[in-house]
Amino acid sequence: MRKNSIINAMWMMSEKVITLFGLFFVTSFVAKYIGPSRFGQLALAIAIFQVVQVVAQLGCDNIIFKRVSKNATSGLKLIYSSFVIRAIIYIFIAFIVLAFFYKDADFINFVFLLSVCIAFFFTSIDVFTIYNDATLNSKFNTIANVFGLIIGLVLRYIIAFFELPIHLLSLPIVLTTMVPFIIRLYFIPKIRNIKLKYKRRYNSYLFATGIPLVISTISMTIYSRVNQFSLSYFSGSYELGIYSVALTLGTAWVFIGNALSISFLSKIYSEKDEFLAKDKTSGLIASVFTVLLVFPVFFVLFGKRIIFILYGNDYLAAYHILVILCLSTIITSLGFISNRYIVKLSGYNYLSKKTILILLFSIPISIAMVYQWGLYGAAYSVLIIELLSLTIMNYFFRDGVVLKMHLGAFNLRNIKKLK
Repeated sequence: MRKNSIINAMWMMSEKVITLFGLFFVTSFVAKYIGPSRFGQLALAIAIFQVVQVVAQLGCDNIIFKRVSKNATSGLKLIYSSFVIRAIIYIFIAFIVLAFFYKDADFINFVFLLSVCIAFFFTSIDVFTIYNDATLNSKFNTIANVFGLIIGLVLRYIIAFFELPIHLLSLPIVLTTMVPFIIRLYFIPKIRNIKLKYKRRYNSYLFATGIPLVISTISMTIYSRVNQFSLSYFSGSYELGIYSVALTLGTAWVFIGNALSISFLSKIYSEKDEFLAKDKTSGLIASVFTVLLVFPVFFVLFGKRIIFILYGNDYLAAYHILVILCLSTIITSLGFISNRYIVKLSGYNYLSKKTILILLFSIPISIAMVYQWGLYGAAYSVLIIELLSLTIMNYFFRDGVVLKMHLGAFNLRNIKKLK
């Protein structure tokens, strides 16, 4: 069982790595072809429908994962119930969003908006990914995603090579998520029709357990994208396009820090001695910080060359923004560890309240800084919010236990306690 879990984890990691390289290749390819302004409009559409997706998912991914892990048949019934609910919620909200933007959007803008809408629809209802992960079959998810990615890349290359109309780039955007969804839907185990009374019971369960979670998730999603919305409103799509390139390069590697953290968190969670658990978490903070410090140093030295090679001369203004966002990504990874430490101490309610409070802080800070300093304001607002989230917002928990844990990170002997 342990061997299967490790293999499954490796497949999950390989999927993220493949997606990461695909993300770099795809975004750079599209960005070069359509230019910063159009790319900024595309980035805005993605940010909007990421929020819609979070609402439609009802925060139920972990609930479904847990149910499938315990009872696959019961989990499948919950999956099919969730599938319908997600589709209805997504279509309803997406229709309102599309209607809102239809009046002011030109043809190409609306085509991209619609394609992103459809792409995120398939991502939102693709609960079958959770089933494969929970049944230790992440290999299948990886294969399906790679297949969709290859189709998308080939289509993008054909469109660019033959210099076809720009709006045709909407097709690979849709197919990249639609193809993996269809593959998973075809191979997922089928169940007989669920009786109406059981459907109601499952739906009630999803709403009752999901809504408290979705509020926190929506808050996190909005506060992490409020600077993009502000930048689009005050500075326009050109600067948002520049910012999106910096954001892609500066944050795509965050999963490395999270993966390192998760591999040690199980030891910290199982540690019964609270003082030793605190010291181990301090050691983990120091270790992850040391490893991730490589990335901002790397981008300081080679960032301009990388941007030029991947995106072209039009996006070189992203260089300084990229360096700032690299620093905020390190802080995000340290915040991930700190939040998990609070979870170990059963601080669920504290984290929920903290997330909402961060959202309330992030909106005025982001708007004010973007209005005053544009691109740099957007980048520094992320850095400030992440720093507040990591430090002050955590230091009110349990008489400053997180502060003590952070201070312990300066004692390098705590790294040895992780072994």
